[in-house]
Amino acid sequence: GGGFLFLTLKMPSALVYGGAGQLGDAIVKIFAENGFDTVSVDFRKNEAAKVSICLEAGDVQSAVDKVAEQLTSINASLDIVICAAGGWAGGDIKSKDILAGVDKMYNYNITSAVAASHLASHFMKEGGALILTGAAAATGPTPGMIAYGITKAATHHLISSLAEGGLPKDAIVAGILPICLDTQTNRKGMPGANFDDWTPLDTVAELLLKWAKNEERPDNGALIKITTKNKETKFEKV
Repeated sequence: GGGFLFLTLKMPSALVYGGAGQLGDAIVKIFAENGFDTVSVDFRKNEAAKVSICLEAGDVQSAVDKVAEQLTSINASLDIVICAAGGWAGGDIKSKDILAGVDKMYNYNITSAVAASHLASHFMKEGGALILTGAAAATGPTPGMIAYGITKAATHHLISSLAEGGLPKDAIVAGILPICLDTQTNRKGMPGANFDDWTPLDTVAELLLKWAKNEERPDNGALIKITTKNKETKFEKV
């Protein structure tokens, strides 16, 4: 099956946590087109990935342990691990469902970032790259989206912690901090917005591909803000 092929091809490899989501799928496709073996980890399959591992619902720790078993069985040795999973929720501190919102954002954003990082610590090559998705908004106060802001700030903290230790030798960790990604979900939610100021998913995927090939890699621990204006995208260190 896919696992056997993965073993024998000896291609560079990328694991995308959240690989069946809109950003994850774009990353899987661009990496596959550029000679990478891709592993998608998500709650549903991604047919475009060479190996697609489905997370089991329920206890997260045991679900991630099962992913680790499958990665061990295919002898995974990853060049890059990317966390493309996550979610957004609005709501200020007065919101009647603030705690439900925090719980949801914790599961979407913190759990996925920690799970991807844990897998990277065990299955990434020396000199590999771990990329987590932060948020430009969470580098400052977010009074109108408390749950989102605190979970993304926690992700930024995780990045700074992993830059100090825990990953394979010479590996780097960095964060991508988009302002707004051009996804179908965002277009449906904000139909009146100027889509020329949103970052195309392929632009993000191509940036990550460069980093995977060790080109123009950010410094260890860097948070890279991604801003698009009139279809022009800039990357700058926060």
